[in-house]
Amino acid sequence: MARKVSIQVLADELGLSKYAVSRALSGKSGVSEATRQRVIELAKSLGYQKASFSQPSETGREPDAPSPFILICMRHIHSGNHSYWQRVLNGMLMSCDQQGLPYVIVSPELEAAKLTGEPESPQHMLAPHLDWTRCGGIVVMGTFPHSILGLVARAERPYVLVDHVDPLISCDKINNDNIEAGSIITRHLLSLHCTHLGFITDKAWSASFADRLAGARSAMDSPHGTEARLTEWRIPYGEPGWENALYQQFVHTEPDKRPDAWIGANDDIAIRWMRKLQTEGISIPESARIAGIDNVEASTLVSPQLTTVNLCKEELGGRAIEALLRRIERPGAPMESIHLSTRLIPRAST
Repeated sequence: MARKVSIQVLADELGLSKYAVSRALSGKSGVSEATRQRVIELAKSLGYQKASFSQPSETGREPDAPSPFILICMRHIHSGNHSYWQRVLNGMLMSCDQQGLPYVIVSPELEAAKLTGEPESPQHMLAPHLDWTRCGGIVVMGTFPHSILGLVARAERPYVLVDHVDPLISCDKINNDNIEAGSIITRHLLSLHCTHLGFITDKAWSASFADRLAGARSAMDSPHGTEARLTEWRIPYGEPGWENALYQQFVHTEPDKRPDAWIGANDDIAIRWMRKLQTEGISIPESARIAGIDNVEASTLVSPQLTTVNLCKEELGGRAIEALLRRIERPGAPMESIHLSTRLIPRAST
C-alpha cells in the first residue's frame, strides 16, 4: 500500500520544517518563493491531496489565519540611538513588511532572568503579555546578558542574534565584521606614518568594541606595523564626563609617550574626544589624528569631518530577518555566523 503523503512526509523529503511546508502550501508568508515552488512541485509529484495549493495574497495573509509574528528583542538603552540601532531596527521592519510578516518589539527586563522560585515558562518570563502560539521566531538585537539569552534559547522558537556573539549560545549570528573594521582603520593610520596609536574603548560596553580592538591589534602585528605601537585607553563610556578624566590621564603622560593618533571604538567616542582636545587648544589633524568606527551622520557634521569605517545598519537588520526565515524553513541546516564587510571612509580628521 502506498504511504499516505502528509505534510511531515513532504518536510522530511525536502529537509524543511512542517511549519515551512504548511505555510508554502497555504500561500502564507514566512517562506521564500523558491521554497514555496519546491514544496508545491514535490506535493504534486507525490500526489498530496489534502488541500489546493494557494498563492500568497498581496498582503501575504489569510483572513481566517493571521500570520505568525516575529518577536524583536531590543534593549531600552538602544531605543534612543537613532544613528545606529534605530537604523538596524528600520532594516528589520522594512524586511518584515516586504515579507508580509507582522512583528512585535519588546525589551525583556534583566530582572526577568533571575530565579524567582516560580515555575514560569521562558516565554512568560520574556513577554508574558504575548500569544506565544503565534510567535514564528525571535530576533535579538545587541548585547543582552547570558541569562536573557538562555531564556530565548529555551523558548522553543527559531532565533538569531544581531550584532552580538555569545560563545555559549548556539544559533545563527549576524554581525558587521568588527575585527575587519578595527584592522582597516589601524592600517589607514599606519599608512599615514603614525607611530603611536591610542585606542579609546570600554570593553564592557559591547562585544563589538572588543572585536574592534582585536582587529587593531592584528593590524599592528603585520609587517607594516612593526615600528609603531598601540596602547589601550579605557573609559567608562556609559558615565558622563569621561572625556575630562581621560584628558587628565593624557596630560599626566610624558609627552614622548602620548599617542600621535587616536581611534575611538565608535564615532561618538572619537567625536567627543576630538572636541575635548580642540577645547584644550590641540589642533586636529595637525597635532593629532583622530578616527572612529560606525559612519554615523554626526561624523560629517563635525569640523574637521571624521575619518571612519562604514558599518552596514539597515542591511544588518534586513539580513537578520532573512537568516531567521532560513532557520524557520530549514531548522536542521548548519548554524551560520555571517559578517557583513566594512569600508574605510577617509576624511579630514586624519
